Amino acid sequence: MVQTKKEEAPSLEGVLDFLKALSKNNDRDWFNAHKGEYLQVKARVEDFMVWLVEHLVKFDKELALVDARKGMYRIYRDTRFSNDKRPYKDYIGTFLSKEGRHGSCSGYYIHLEPGKCMFGAGVYGLPPEKQKKVRDGIYFQSQKLRNILQKPDMKKVYGGKMDENMRLKVAPRGYDKDFPDMDLLKYRHYFVSRNITDREVNAAGFAQKLLDGLVTAVPFNRFLNEALDF
Repeated sequence: MVQTKKEEAPSLEGVLDFLKALSKNNDRDWFNAHKGEYLQVKARVEDFMVWLVEHLVKFDKELALVDARKGMYRIYRDTRFSNDKRPYKDYIGTFLSKEGRHGSCSGYYIHLEPGKCMFGAGVYGLPPEKQKKVRDGIYFQSQKLRNILQKPDMKKVYGGKMDENMRLKVAPRGYDKDFPDMDLLKYRHYFVSRNITDREVNAAGFAQKLLDGLVTAVPFNRFLNEALDF
């Protein structure tokens, strides 16, 4: 466990309560009337992320120049091409990486949504040329990645594997179908995650627990970023 002073760790008190209310009243009139509450929630999440990065950077130096306050995605939905015209997201997502929240590199994701909270690490939605870089990195160092995933702490926190729902049914083009670690190449997104309960999020020690979980994924992120930077 990463040792930090308990009094420094902020809480996310009230964040999920606000999101529950927003989910039931997802319209502009309600949101405008409660804009002050949202701004308080936004500031609380930003302060939480600042604390998180201040401690996480001790283990992942690539976060040294990250502005943690800019890792939070906008609450406003883009409804232009969607049948769902609700104007606001009923969740808060934050992505921390050396390239910012819109970067094409491996990083850390925190998702706050009543009943569906989770945290994780990795890459998601890479363009084809970067997806190939990751796969090439795995092709030449597949055992290294498997060793990372099978570490006791990775198995404890993330189950020792990536999300099976993100795997292709067939081998990706351009690779030997008989490659012994083909299971690692089949992923569309390279991401490990852990679901967490609302009670865990609201608990006083959540910041420390989340930090410990993300620190566990540092070698996984480092492997992916080394492949992307090659």
